[in-house]
Amino acid sequence: MKRIIAIALVSYLAFALEFLLYNFWGHWGKPELLILVVIFFNLYLGIRFSIVAAIFCGIFKDTLGIGPFGTYVLVYITAAYMTTLVRRYLYQPGSKFSRGVVAFLVLVGSFTVQAILTNMNHEAPFSEQLFYILVPQLLTTMIAATYVFALLRNLSNFLSLKN
Repeated sequence: MKRIIAIALVSYLAFALEFLLYNFWGHWGKPELLILVVIFFNLYLGIRFSIVAAIFCGIFKDTLGIGPFGTYVLVYITAAYMTTLVRRYLYQPGSKFSRGVVAFLVLVGSFTVQAILTNMNHEAPFSEQLFYILVPQLLTTMIAATYVFALLRNLSNFLSLKN
């Protein structure tokens, strides 16, 4: 129960920080902190807690979205499963480069799911989606990934989430 409460708090804090960064710097200055939270809990605690984090992150993101409720829950659960697949075949424990590769691949996969869901409601050219959605997400998230993972690991050690 302690882990689930900690995951809910970390997810909410990441959501609030993402919201503040978006309002302060716009779309080009907002890293995808919620995806990084899902990836971190998958790498640190496993798939079960990553899915819990994905549900919390998706619900928080869906509350402000204009799309159908549950869209971001689906995107983040997909990210949790993609992280598991990438972790199984590419991840080297303790490697910063490996964590970056995981974050990159999961972010591209999440963008793909998000682009498919966006095109179901209205037609948007793929080139515009690449430039206005994927490029800002990749740049800001990859810059923030190492710092966020280190911060979350320190927080998890402080809360002693891993037995």
